[in-house]
Amino acid sequence: MEVDCEETVADLEGVARRLVAWCGLAWEPKCLEFQQAQRAVGTASAVQVRQPVFRTSVGRWKHYEQALAGLFARLPEEPRV
Repeated sequence: MEVDCEETVADLEGVARRLVAWCGLAWEPKCLEFQQAQRAVGTASAVQVRQPVFRTSVGRWKHYEQALAGLFARLPEEPRV
């Protein structure tokens, strides 16, 4: 299953429901309250795990588009659906 970051930010519940269903699991409303979980987090982004989803990073990559142009040119084109 592919998950699009921008779509997830725009429609967290819809994407989360599809992901949970794809995994063959039952939907739990707490899936949308992940930032309230008290379990240990062992990643570099431990602080972010405690934050709700925010939209401020959407499109931020465009600030680096010119610097990444060479990389983008070497990437295979995505198939059109």
